[in-house]
Amino acid sequence: MRHFYFFLLMVLMASCAENAVRIKTTESDSLIKDAHIRTTAVEIAEEPEENPRPIIEITSPENYEVINSSRLIIRLNISNFKLVTPDKYPRKGQGHVQLWVDDMEFRGSKTEFIFENESNGTHTIKAELMMSNNTVLPYSDAIKVIINK
Repeated sequence: MRHFYFFLLMVLMASCAENAVRIKTTESDSLIKDAHIRTTAVEIAEEPEENPRPIIEITSPENYEVINSSRLIIRLNISNFKLVTPDKYPRKGQGHVQLWVDDMEFRGSKTEFIFENESNGTHTIKAELMMSNNTVLPYSDAIKVIINK
């Protein structure tokens, strides 16, 4: 039985080789020999993004601003993102803010946070966007302020 399969394999290979010998290029096939790809420079107009990326920035106070009070008011500018209350069913392009003042975390669907009785010294403020199911998004801003009351 093995001899039969070997013989069949040899017949198939011989028929393929015979066909391969028949396929030759002739002088009329010179286009194939000289084939090349011609390219030209084309400028592609960029289309506006359907869903532009969200932006969050701390507008007040400024980075390394000296505040002569124990009251700290943080204002945010948020674009391309809708602020909503936390929900277990997130929707693209909406959520809330997670704000860090040093190691203290605050959340809300607002753009202004007010803190009283802050201690003297340098403080780090970081604002992040979060989806409504509390997944942190890769959009944030951070600054440092100096409180000198």
